[in-house]
Amino acid sequence: MSKKSEQQFGVIIAKLDKLLEENIGLKQQIAQKDDELALQKEQIDYLMQKLFGRKKESIMDPNQVNLFDDQLFSYPEQTGEQSDEEVIIEKHSRRKKRKGLKEHQLKNLPTVDHIHEVDSCTCPNCQKSMKEISTSLVRQEVRFIPARMENHRHFQKTYACSNCEKTGTHTPFVKSEVPKLPLNNTAASASLIAETMYQKFEQKVPAYRQEAHWALLGYSIPRHNMTNWHIKCSEYYFEDLVSEMKNELLRSEVLHADETTFKVLADKDRQKSYMWLFSAGKYAEKPIHIYRLGPSRGAEVPKAFLEGYQGYLHSDGFSAYNKLEGITSVACLAHIRRYFYDARPKEYRPDSPAHQGVALCNELFALDKKFADLSAKERYYLRLKVLKPKLEHFFDWCESLSVLGKTKLGTAISYALKQKERMMNVLKDGRLVLSNNLAERGIKTLVIGRKNYLFSASFKGAQSNATILILVETAKANGLHPRKYLEYLLTHLPNRKNTPLEAYLPWAPKVQHECSI
Repeated sequence: MSKKSEQQFGVIIAKLDKLLEENIGLKQQIAQKDDELALQKEQIDYLMQKLFGRKKESIMDPNQVNLFDDQLFSYPEQTGEQSDEEVIIEKHSRRKKRKGLKEHQLKNLPTVDHIHEVDSCTCPNCQKSMKEISTSLVRQEVRFIPARMENHRHFQKTYACSNCEKTGTHTPFVKSEVPKLPLNNTAASASLIAETMYQKFEQKVPAYRQEAHWALLGYSIPRHNMTNWHIKCSEYYFEDLVSEMKNELLRSEVLHADETTFKVLADKDRQKSYMWLFSAGKYAEKPIHIYRLGPSRGAEVPKAFLEGYQGYLHSDGFSAYNKLEGITSVACLAHIRRYFYDARPKEYRPDSPAHQGVALCNELFALDKKFADLSAKERYYLRLKVLKPKLEHFFDWCESLSVLGKTKLGTAISYALKQKERMMNVLKDGRLVLSNNLAERGIKTLVIGRKNYLFSASFKGAQSNATILILVETAKANGLHPRKYLEYLLTHLPNRKNTPLEAYLPWAPKVQHECSI
C-alpha cells in the first residue's frame, strides 16, 4: 500500500472513530430523552388521574368502565338490530330489603297520631248508626317542621315583706333569679348562638351565607355579629374548657397528629399559617381532638404543644415529627400505600411492582383488622406472631426492587424504606394502629370548612375557629350531638358558680345524659 493510500486510510479510520463516538453520544441522549418522556408521561397520567379520576384509593373492578379508555366511545352502538348471539343480557338479582329498617329509623322520632273517621256513620241499608270495630295503621310518614324564631320575654318579680312595712322597720326586697345570657348587650340566646356555630363548623355554612338564611326566618343577623359572638364565647367560656381537654389529652399514651394550611388575613408577615391537630388514639377511653393554630410548619409547634409528653405519636412522614425528643414516632401505612397506588401505570398488570405494593399493604390492613376487637395485650402478642413476619417481608420486598431514577415507583420504594423503622414501632404496643387515618379524617373536617369560609380575618377569629371546632369534633367522638352540646355549654357556663369545669367535659355523666345523639 502506498504512503498516500495509508494516509487516506488513516483519515477514514479517524472519521469512523469520530462517527462511532457521536453515535454513542446520540444513543445516550436518546436514552436520556426517552427517560424524560417516560417521566413526563407518568406525571401527566398521575395528574389526569388526580384531576378526573376516582378520589378513593381502592382497586377498581376490572369489569368497570374506565373513563380514561381512549376506545370507550369508539365501540359500536347497540341498536337492537344485532343477532341474538351478539347481544348478551345480564340478569341482576334484586337486592334484598332489610327487615325492620324503617321501624329502626322511626323509633327515635316523636310520634303524632292522626285518626281518620267517617263523616257519617249511618248504615246505607237500614239507616241506623254503625259501631267501630277496629282501627288499623295504614302508613307512617316523616314530616319536616321548619325552624322558626321566637321572642322569649323574661319578667322578674320583686317581693317585699308587708309585715315589716307595717311596723316601720327596714323593708327587705327579694327579686327572682333570671338566668344570664351568654353575652351582654345582645338578644342572642344560647340556642341561637349554638345554631350559628353548628351551621358553620358542622354544616360548613359560612357566616355570609347564614345571613340570608336568618333573614328568611324573620330575624336578620349580620355576619360580623355572628363572628363576634363566636370570638367572645370562645374567650369567655370555651378556652378554659379546652385547656382541661388538653391536659386530659396529654395524659393519653397514644396520640395522632396532622397539619394543614390556614390563611389569616391579619398575618402580614407570611402567606399562610398552619392549623395543627392532635388527637387521642383509637382505643382511648376519652376521645379528644385539639386544633392549634401555628405560625409555621416547623417542629417548634408540636414541641411546644407536647412539651414534657412521653408516649407514642402517629404521624405521616413529615420530618418535623422526627425531631420530637422523648416521643416514639409511629409511621402511617396508608401513606406508604398511597405512594404505590399513585405509581401504578395507567394500564397496570397484576404482576406490576406498584400494584404488588398496593396488594401487600392491603393484606397487612386486612390482617390487622381481624385483631380490632381484641384486648390490647392480645393484639400485641398476635401482631408479633402474625403481623411482624408480614411487615418484614414487605420491606424485604421493597429492598429487593432495583428501581433507579425519580419515577413514581422509585419514590414509593424510597419513601417506604425511609419509614421502615417508624413503621416497625407499631409492634411495640397493642394500642397502636397501622395508619394515621384518625388524624387525617379530623384534619379533613377543617379542610372542607376552609373551602367554604376560605380564611379568618384576624388571629382572634382563627383561634375561635380552632376552639369551637375542638368542641364540635370532640363532642361527636364522644357520641354527643354537637349543637346540643354547644347549647348546653352556653346555657350553663354563664350561670356557673362553684361547679368545676370537669362537669362540662363531653364524657361527664350529666352531659352524656343531656346531649347524646
